[in-house]
Amino acid sequence: MPVIPDHPFPEMGHAFTVDVSADGEWIAVSSYIGARVVTYQVGIYRTADLSLWHLVELDQSIEGLAFHPALPLLAIATEEGDEAYRRGKLVLYEPGTRRRTAVPFDEVGVTALHWIDERRLEIAVAEPDHAYERDGSDAYLTCVAERDDWRGCLDDAAAGGLTFGPRTPMDDGSPSAWDPIPPRPPLADLADRAGRTWIRRDEVIAVEALTDGRMIAVPRCGTLLECWSAEGELLWSVPEPDDFSHRSGGQLYVTPDEETAWVTVLVGMSDDRSTLLRRIALSDGTQLAEHRLDFPVAITARADGAWVARDSRDLFPPARWPPYESRVYTPSGKQLGTLELGECDRSFDFRVRRSPHLLFLYGAEKEKWVVEATPKGIEPLFPFLEEAAPDDYVMGGPAVYVHDSLGPGIVHSVIVNRRDFRLLRRALPHGDIVWTCPMDARVAGVDTREGLVHVVTGGHELLTLRADDGKVIHRGTTTDEDTYSPYAFTPCSLTVAPNGDLLIGTAEGRILVRRT
Repeated sequence: MPVIPDHPFPEMGHAFTVDVSADGEWIAVSSYIGARVVTYQVGIYRTADLSLWHLVELDQSIEGLAFHPALPLLAIATEEGDEAYRRGKLVLYEPGTRRRTAVPFDEVGVTALHWIDERRLEIAVAEPDHAYERDGSDAYLTCVAERDDWRGCLDDAAAGGLTFGPRTPMDDGSPSAWDPIPPRPPLADLADRAGRTWIRRDEVIAVEALTDGRMIAVPRCGTLLECWSAEGELLWSVPEPDDFSHRSGGQLYVTPDEETAWVTVLVGMSDDRSTLLRRIALSDGTQLAEHRLDFPVAITARADGAWVARDSRDLFPPARWPPYESRVYTPSGKQLGTLELGECDRSFDFRVRRSPHLLFLYGAEKEKWVVEATPKGIEPLFPFLEEAAPDDYVMGGPAVYVHDSLGPGIVHSVIVNRRDFRLLRRALPHGDIVWTCPMDARVAGVDTREGLVHVVTGGHELLTLRADDGKVIHRGTTTDEDTYSPYAFTPCSLTVAPNGDLLIGTAEGRILVRRT
């Protein structure tokens, strides 16, 4: 499965701290993956070819890392908790053997570390203000572990033999002054030395395929829209506005003629947002038009080109005013009318791909209905999940329209109480359940082609089901088949290209292309 862009360190997502071992053989990169479910990891790469050697996954936030001044030994600082509760770990790792061990620290977080010299490792711990004597601020203390020879320290640490000296308050009160000297080489410099290119990328939350082979993608931040060739070359990109109050809204609608696309720019803070709807020429990324709406927008489109900008109510804290009227547009942006779609939040996510109907989730949080918007108004079709108990929290998700020998229908995902994941086929227009397929994780994307339904999940799975009976005929992982790397990317979005290829947008900022 080719990975676009073809840059080194593709597994790293939001990369932070970087260090190189004293012998020059190993590169360590800390990062986190995902916005909904966060994974903390340290990638260990071979300097010779920048290939991934090992992935160290951790259960706490990574606060710092540093190689020993002379040995291939990596120290990693982690912590978790809040102002009232804290704990942390010092993780020691040997790249050559892929072995690691952790020294736990109860009631404090390990918030920074550095090697004073070949014998001494100093760490900083964060102690919460339980008695509220410091206005809730942490107290930072340091302690030192000293050994004549750090070889064999993993076995000693596992046996409880690694000890630290007394904790003393930091001189300047904060570990932020522990900047590495000399500065550690960033990933871009390391890639440049190998004749490669690396740039930081955010998760690809929407991706669409054009009939000429180009790919249109929306990263979460930094870039509003980008266009890639079938060969993986960046053809153009539209930068995110510089204004600190403007950011990408993550919504994408490509018009049926594939000449233009509409994207969203959110304006304002989390408690009061408006939206700039921008029409972009897909030939070169030029902005052609702009509409401003007084609410955060969620886009729903119909296959013939009509589309709706709905008030998503995606605000924090929640809005205390009534929902705005949603706007109905033509592909060129001419307003056709308005709709009263009522309350909405993220649990109303129900963007149905390839549908000849404008379908929405509608109603109250505990009683959602699937409805169709027509020129006559809002027509209720069927309860979203009739079997749900009154106290169940039911969420929608990705969906796709299907039409075969069984007639028209939709295949859509459902999440019940944040832990029960399902994929269902429903008959249209009355919602009869044709089949149900349990999922092991949240569905991140679903699309269909030639009687098959393709699904990617937050559990790094890629599944293919028969559309008529829901039978799973293929179950794989989101790995890069071209490099045989065992790393499974985290899916955020999915589309089936006109030639049958599957395009998967990932939390690591890549587009995976599964050739068919």
